[in-house]
Amino acid sequence: MIDNAEDLKEKALANKPGLKRQFVNIPIGDEEYGFKISGIGAKSVKLEKYVKYDEIIEAVNDGNNEGLEAIIKQIIEDYEEEDSDEE
Repeated sequence: MIDNAEDLKEKALANKPGLKRQFVNIPIGDEEYGFKISGIGAKSVKLEKYVKYDEIIEAVNDGNNEGLEAIIKQIIEDYEEEDSDEE
């Protein structure tokens, strides 16, 4: 079992091509979402998932208020561009 970041990184980099074809299922709220491992770098692992706008609205309208779609919708709704004139 790997118990330190350096060994984990070395193994990830050594197996980069195969790992980039893997998927990870992550529970969020009551649902489980599949993310693709899309990047293996020297400092981190990148996960990727495309969520369509139609899927966001449909999930929220169906009552999924704690899932990934609801989180993304809330981020978009709450976003306000920062005023670049403030210093």
